[in-house]
Amino acid sequence: MMWQIRQIEAFQAVMLNGSITRAATTLHVSQPAISKLVAELERKCGFKLFQRQGNRLTVTAEGQLLYNEVQRMIVSSENIQLKVREIREQRFGTLNIAAFPALSTRLLPGIITRFVSERPNVRPLLTSSSSRFLNEWVAAQRSDLGIGLLGKSRPDIRLVKMMQVEGVCALPPGHFLQAKEIITPSDFDEQPFVSLTTEDRTQFLVEEFFRGRERSRKIVAEAQMSEAACQFVVERAGISIVDPFSAMGFSPDELTTKKIDPPVLFDMWLIFPMFQPISLITRSFTAFFDTEIQRELTRRQMMFIPYDYNIPD
Repeated sequence: MMWQIRQIEAFQAVMLNGSITRAATTLHVSQPAISKLVAELERKCGFKLFQRQGNRLTVTAEGQLLYNEVQRMIVSSENIQLKVREIREQRFGTLNIAAFPALSTRLLPGIITRFVSERPNVRPLLTSSSSRFLNEWVAAQRSDLGIGLLGKSRPDIRLVKMMQVEGVCALPPGHFLQAKEIITPSDFDEQPFVSLTTEDRTQFLVEEFFRGRERSRKIVAEAQMSEAACQFVVERAGISIVDPFSAMGFSPDELTTKKIDPPVLFDMWLIFPMFQPISLITRSFTAFFDTEIQRELTRRQMMFIPYDYNIPD
């Protein structure tokens, strides 16, 4: 049994207006056309929709049941149209992001909150993972977007270099090196130094800073994550070299940063699953995040170099 949309429209118009005459006026068709459409619908349904008493129509019990279902279908259809519009306008869906801890615990919650403030039906999910494991996380399609400081190519992810940021020397307030404008390798001679473990693969960038210069650091502690290294600095265990994001979570009363030369450069990467389409919401958030993170780095006078890039199709 198949009926036409016009038959349902005619039936609904009669129910809403209470007569064929007013239904015809509402739909801008003739009365005979309405009567014919309702009669065809009755024939296909196999039961009467209205009782006819002269010029008066009274809905049957079966007709009322059908009308109730029609109303539910219309509401459902309207809801679908609303969702289509919200998806098109990127106001509905999920936003699943994974990022390295310094970013996910400090800056990203605020950036995400601002992004979804105008998209109340977008539900964000933020996961914190070391840069070392972000590639695996995104490759397994557990996140729509990964943001990390390591870009190791592999066939199941797509890497986009977003920007380059300069590492900083983290010092406790009042340290004598705070008086210097720029910290050089020789300034670390015999200074208590907090190193990252080799499990943090960004550590090789720090090692390159010292390599070949025959400077003797006095390593007093090692930390698996840069935030922990910063906390050692806060506790005055020593000084360290970290990415700028790791130092952002500490007040000037706890930790200060200084520029180093030669610079230790960290690349920030956008990581997308290879075999999962990139949603409109993810694309919009990526552009929003880029603007916000550049604004924050500028506000904190952190050195960075943005790259021109395109999000893969």
